[in-house]
Amino acid sequence: MIHDLRLHGEIGPVEFFAFVGGPDAHNPYFYEEEQSRIRFFSRGNELIISDEGIYYKGTGGSFCEYMFGVEKPLKDLEKKDITNRLIMFGAFFDEHETVVFTNEIEGRESFSHLFLQGHAVKNYYFFVSSDYSGEHKKRQKQVLKSVGKFLKRTPLIVEDRDTDFLDGFISRLNEKDSTVFIFKLVHTGNKAFYKAFTDLYSPKRSLSYAEENHIENIMNKYSIDRYQQERMKIDIMYKHPDNRRIVDEYRDILLSGILKDTFPHTEYAKLRRLRTLGIRNNMPIVLFETLDENLLKGHHVREIDEPEYLKETRSILQSLFFKDPDLRRHVIDEDIIRLLKAKQMAYAQGDKAFEQILLDTVRACDEISQKKNDFRLFEDFTSIVTYFDRYDNIYTLLSQIAFMENVFFTEDSLRSLMGNKKEFDKIDTNLFENLFIRDLLNNKYVTAYGKRKISTLAKGIKKVSAGDASLRDIIGDLKKITDEEKLYRYIHSMLKERMRSFYTTTDTKKERDILYKEISREVIEKSLAKEVPKRLFDKVFLDIRKETFYLNQLLPLILANKDISIREDFLNNSGLDRFYIETLEKEYFDNKDLDRSLLDFLSEGTEFSTVGGGERIRTAE
Repeated sequence: MIHDLRLHGEIGPVEFFAFVGGPDAHNPYFYEEEQSRIRFFSRGNELIISDEGIYYKGTGGSFCEYMFGVEKPLKDLEKKDITNRLIMFGAFFDEHETVVFTNEIEGRESFSHLFLQGHAVKNYYFFVSSDYSGEHKKRQKQVLKSVGKFLKRTPLIVEDRDTDFLDGFISRLNEKDSTVFIFKLVHTGNKAFYKAFTDLYSPKRSLSYAEENHIENIMNKYSIDRYQQERMKIDIMYKHPDNRRIVDEYRDILLSGILKDTFPHTEYAKLRRLRTLGIRNNMPIVLFETLDENLLKGHHVREIDEPEYLKETRSILQSLFFKDPDLRRHVIDEDIIRLLKAKQMAYAQGDKAFEQILLDTVRACDEISQKKNDFRLFEDFTSIVTYFDRYDNIYTLLSQIAFMENVFFTEDSLRSLMGNKKEFDKIDTNLFENLFIRDLLNNKYVTAYGKRKISTLAKGIKKVSAGDASLRDIIGDLKKITDEEKLYRYIHSMLKERMRSFYTTTDTKKERDILYKEISREVIEKSLAKEVPKRLFDKVFLDIRKETFYLNQLLPLILANKDISIREDFLNNSGLDRFYIETLEKEYFDNKDLDRSLLDFLSEGTEFSTVGGGERIRTAE
């Protein structure tokens, strides 16, 4: 006996699959094909796939995997096991997010709308064929009650286990006389883009110049618009396991604040820290901004008037949409500088409104271009966005150097950096310094070695431009600093362990010299370095003494008096890295089992400055 059937075909921009299971699966008369469409039908149910989209009527609905960044009902957000979006024909959410059923079970949907509002790559429709003759809305409720939980939680659609999915649907429906029809629609172009970007991004969470060109070719081949590209990129970035852990934590804190209708200062501090960790892990800031936009929508965490730089951004971009052709002018260099500084300021203040303005502009450009079949407006906007892409590329590279210890800068990376700098120099020769170098050097969370690398890089670029050095010279200078940084960490670990065990034997110069020789011998034997500079050993020794002094004397005093100024004075003058001191503080609290609210006090009292990727975390009030 035939238990189920599968049909496969292509029409318009999609590839479709039809799966049929149940008592009527053997019946070959459930579809008819015409030149520009295919119609599926069975006992009052109908689904037509044409070149333009979908027509549906009957008992059933549509479903797809939730993409990251798509708005979810609050009830779905609260349940972490809900991964899929389900829409029943004729049903909608009211203002209280309660499902309301109607008898209007007929409708149409274009492919462009389907793959924009649903999943960008893969969406499903289904209908249930039976002898039921009552009200449609009552029948829809019955079907939802039977299979709704399965459809919203099953991982089978993500895994493309179509046969298992059909079996699971039929099993949970549990109606032996009903036949189930499931239709999978796959967007050919978006699928190619999604797969290529996933394959290239996953290994190292970044794309090379050649890989970006490959993605660009796919985009052009299938005419994938920028907004859809960004949706897919964000979804892929989020699904990387290293990214997902941090983002999910961030999401849970936001969600908790929304449910309690309040955001304590401690929760702000956690959100800021997660953003910093995200940047340290080379995560795109857009993952956090997307959560902010979707979860905080309608909740006023902090009400402020729109700052001047956003007003200026809107005014410059809106000049693209003047109806009078004489008023439409190309954006000049001065405007580009203002937009870049606005982007910098938006990053610095953690303000997502700037990116929202850009997204709104993209949508408006796309709508007008499609309507008038004139893409010059879109081209004008793209020429502006190019500078933002250059900005992001530079900041990513510099942030990696400043915040990550084991990053080896290559000549290709340096050549790309200098190429982007050259484009900024055409606008203003001081723009590169003002936008990037100055902020990183003033950043409290950039380590001493990070600042040395940034300073060395900035000076080296000037020498290369003047013909006084080569790319290899700069790479060599950066490698020396990186090697010394690694050696410092190793010596620090070894010396700290010895000082912990034999503290009294380090009081005299003779005893320290013995330690120096022991550690030098171990370093050389392990081929970690050819020698250990005495100055480096002395610096490590002094730094450990400073750490000990801070933990044993200053920190208890700071906590007793709740005087954050003592801590800031020490951090500003000791030369120790702020992030490392915060790690020691956490260990101190864990070891002494102290009230964690005091640790929150230390974090709240700290002004977090600009961090890698351009994010500035606001000072706790």
